[in-house]
Amino acid sequence: MTVPKRHHYVPQMILNGFTDADGWLHWCRHREASDKVHRARPAEVFHKNHLYSTLSASGIKDPAMERALAALESEAVGVIQAILESVRQGEVPILSKAQTQLWYMFFLMQWRRTPEAQLSCTSDAEASRMMDDILDELRIVAPHRLDEIAAFGTPEAKARTIRNVRVQSLIGLRANVMGVLERRGIGIIRITRPNKQFIIGSRPVVKLTSPGQTDLNDPKVEMWLPIAADVAVGVGQGDGGISLFHTQSDSPIRQLNLAIAKQSGMIAAGSPTLVRSIANAR
Repeated sequence: MTVPKRHHYVPQMILNGFTDADGWLHWCRHREASDKVHRARPAEVFHKNHLYSTLSASGIKDPAMERALAALESEAVGVIQAILESVRQGEVPILSKAQTQLWYMFFLMQWRRTPEAQLSCTSDAEASRMMDDILDELRIVAPHRLDEIAAFGTPEAKARTIRNVRVQSLIGLRANVMGVLERRGIGIIRITRPNKQFIIGSRPVVKLTSPGQTDLNDPKVEMWLPIAADVAVGVGQGDGGISLFHTQSDSPIRQLNLAIAKQSGMIAAGSPTLVRSIANAR
């Protein structure tokens, strides 16, 4: 069986909704060179080789997590299409309980799975220091196994352990967070002005908070994931249902785009002008 190498942390089926009329994405690494906008096909961006493969001590890569994520995406694409078809007709989507649960799983996974999201929780340097502390304790409680402990303390072994822990941490979805999503329900924003668009970022799920208001249980705290250039889906107001908002105003669109860009090292859209505008925002 062929081992998948190129692992997209933003699914291609999402990226396809942001291309221009010819199927191109216009992108830039705005923290490095905000004036350099490139173009690429969705398959060529927002990926990292073997990102979700665990690595054995002998160097064998196991892409089980990548296959699991691909299976989730294959199931979720039908839900996303159902949402897009309904809202573009001006209708609130009607989703089954199974479809709703599938959306929550996809949304939560997309929030957690990107490299930038994982590093925001624990940096590689922090993880390395934590491992050093654990190894120091092991040397005290198990002095008869110093050689074995030393083998775990090499730079290569530590990097492998940190990599594997990051991958395996995606397995368990937190029941309390799923419960919050279920209580909040689903909110949807649709842009009705043809010349306005959402961007997509390398960390595409954004949480909007105010000082002292960061708990997702608070209806004032927002979370959004653009699933196409004209549609963003996030948490609802707290009734457990699905709400649809149409907007022609530039303010909420730009606010969301700027928030995504602030937390993402790479941004993309169907318009190079929009990418430059967001990348060079002051």
